[in-house]
Amino acid sequence: MKKLFKALLILIGMMAVLFVVAVIVNLSVFDEELLPEVQAIKDLQAKPYQADNAYPALIAMSYYPDEPYQSATKKIRERLNQNISTNGQDFLTTHDQESLKSLEVDDSQLTDISRCNTRKEKNCVIKYLSNLNKQHTLNKATQTLVNRYEQLIDYSHFSEATQMEFDTVLPPLSTPLRTQRVFLLTQWLKNKTNFVPLIIKDLNFWRMMLKNNSLLITKMISNAAIHNDIQILAYAIHSGGLNDSELIELNNQITGLSQKEKGLYPTLQSEMKGSMGFLDAYKNENQDLIGKLLYQPQATLNLHYIANIKPLNSIDDLDSKKIYDSLLSNTWPEKPNLKSAVSLYNPTGKLFLNTYFGPPMYHDYFARMHDLNAMLVLLKLRIELALNNDQNIATLIKNSNHKNPYTEKSFDYDAEAQTIGFACLDKTSVCEISL
Repeated sequence: MKKLFKALLILIGMMAVLFVVAVIVNLSVFDEELLPEVQAIKDLQAKPYQADNAYPALIAMSYYPDEPYQSATKKIRERLNQNISTNGQDFLTTHDQESLKSLEVDDSQLTDISRCNTRKEKNCVIKYLSNLNKQHTLNKATQTLVNRYEQLIDYSHFSEATQMEFDTVLPPLSTPLRTQRVFLLTQWLKNKTNFVPLIIKDLNFWRMMLKNNSLLITKMISNAAIHNDIQILAYAIHSGGLNDSELIELNNQITGLSQKEKGLYPTLQSEMKGSMGFLDAYKNENQDLIGKLLYQPQATLNLHYIANIKPLNSIDDLDSKKIYDSLLSNTWPEKPNLKSAVSLYNPTGKLFLNTYFGPPMYHDYFARMHDLNAMLVLLKLRIELALNNDQNIATLIKNSNHKNPYTEKSFDYDAEAQTIGFACLDKTSVCEISL
C-alpha cells in the first residue's frame, strides 16, 4: 500500500513538474516575434476614401433614394472616413447600417427580375428578359438603381475596407450585381448600336474590382458579375444583333484573366487581418485560466499564417492546366500538419487553430477563378464562330486556337443542345455558352 501511495505521489509530482514546465515555456517572454509577413498584415492601416474610389459609390447605390447619386455617395464616403478618423474602422459599422435601414432603396422589383445565377444556372438571360417583359415598366426605385449603376461603372479606381472582422456586417453588394443584369439588358433592348462599348466598359469595371479587392466576398461578386457579362454577350451574339466590326472589336478587347485578376493569395492575406481580431478576442475572453496560461498569441498568428495562408501562394502561381492536373491526381497542396495540441509550447493556440481555422477549403474558390478564365476563352471561341457565320461548327472548334485551358484540347460541342463548353472545376458552376 505504501509503495502504491509512493508511486502515486511520484506520478503527481511528475505531472506537477510537467505542468510547471509547460507554464514556463508559455510565459509571454517566450512568445515568438511575429513573422515579417504577419507583421505587415497586422500593420495594415485604414486609408481615407478619395472621391474617385468606387467603394463608397458601390455601397451608396442602396441608400438615400431621394437624393442624387453623387450626394448619396458623398454621404457614405464621409461616414466611412469619419469611422476611420474616429476608431480606424474603414467600413460601415452595425450601428451605421441600422441607422441607414430607413434610407434603403427598394430593390424588390430588381430581385424579382434577376432571380437566376449565371454561374450556376442555364438560360439565365432568357429568364431575365422574360421577367422584364412581365414587369412592363420599371418602378421609380428600380430606375434609380439602374441610373446609378450607369454612373458607377464610370469609376476607374477601387480599394475597399481592410479592417473588417469576422462578425462585421457586409454592405449590400448583391444590389449592384442584380442591377447590372437589368441595366445591360435594358440598354441592349433600347440601343444595340452602342452596346459593345458599354459592355466592354462594364467588363473592365468588374475586372478592376477583381484585381483590387481585399475581401473574398468581393472577389466572388466580381467573378459573378463577369459571368453576367459573358452570358449577356453570348445572348447578344446569338440574337444576331452584332455586326462583324463589333464582333472584331469584342474579340480584340476580351482577354483571359491576368495573374493579379485570378490570384487569391493577396485577398486571403488581407482576410487574415480579420482573423487577428478574432484571435485577440479569444485571448481576452477565454475564461479557462489554464488555457490562458498555455496560449501564445503571436506564435498562434505565425502558425496560422504558415499553415493556412502561406501555402496558398504556391497554388496562386499554378496555371490552369497544373491546377486541373493537381486536382485530378489528388495532389492539391495540403496545409502543413500542426503539431499535437498536447505539445508543451502553445497547446491552446494549436488546439484553437485546429478547431476554428483548419483545414481551410479554398479549392472551390481557386477553381471558380480558373473557370472564369476558361469562360473568357470560350467566349472568344463563340465570337470566332459568329465571325464565320457558325458554319461547320465542329470543324471550326477543332481547328481553333481557342482551346480548353485545362486540357489544352478543343472545347466540347453539343450539336443537339447547340452549346459549347467544358467541365467546370467548381462543380457548383455551369460552364457553357449557347450557340
